[in-house]
Amino acid sequence: MDEPAKITSPKNERIKEIERLARRGARDPSGHILIEGLREIERAVAGGVALVEVFHCPDVAAPEAGASRLVDRLARERVPVTAVARAAFAKIAYREESGGLVAVASRPHRALDDLPGGPAPLYLVVDSVEKPGNLGALMRSADGAGVSGVIVSDPACDAYNPNAIRASLGTIFAVPVAVSSSFEAIRWLKGRGASIVTTSPAAETPYTAAGLARAAAVVVGSEDRGLGAAWVEASDLDVRIPMMGAADSLNVAAAATILLYEALRQRELSGIIEPRRKERA
Repeated sequence: MDEPAKITSPKNERIKEIERLARRGARDPSGHILIEGLREIERAVAGGVALVEVFHCPDVAAPEAGASRLVDRLARERVPVTAVARAAFAKIAYREESGGLVAVASRPHRALDDLPGGPAPLYLVVDSVEKPGNLGALMRSADGAGVSGVIVSDPACDAYNPNAIRASLGTIFAVPVAVSSSFEAIRWLKGRGASIVTTSPAAETPYTAAGLARAAAVVVGSEDRGLGAAWVEASDLDVRIPMMGAADSLNVAAAATILLYEALRQRELSGIIEPRRKERA
């Protein structure tokens, strides 16, 4: 196999182009996203994401981490792979544990009608969440709880922000994700008979009493403002998570995780889904 081309200068024009993709203003018109890290890139490939180009810094990659194996595999699959010197790689990588890999990929696009259905689907709706780290954590919980899909409504941050991808550990590529307005999402969910479940500290129903072994959508809102008015009005069931200390609410990702795993528990007990236990490697 021929040695890949190598970029040595941090001022290389291609490096500058990739560096700009960290900003949404450059990502959106390009249709491309940045994926950093071995695990994240592997999960993107497994999720069918089309890689445009991969940048590999052997000086940063740990030999045992599998970066070289992935690079060889991608090269065989005709994905362009470019070797990058450490100084140049530092301009496009944003964490030390990147594994020496950064990929440019085509942005995934999925409409609401592309989300899986079934007799009793479970969706997570993320309404106007502002922080990429929280969005990534929500994706990770959604993947862990086995949701049918995630709807990002009225997005306040890019679902494929590099920080969101990083916080999700790449699980954003393992979960079907659609972006829409609140109006479109509500109409779509109602049309499929999904019960819209919201949370508030003043709700009378505890979350453990919510009937989640059916078609349902768990909705969480902005860190600062909470749920948008459209979701409050559309809610079929408002539940509370007990707070026994000084704080009156949980972080948005923590609250969503509690509700999603309660839904998973109920679905396993009702026989809607089979209990699954992941084997340790």
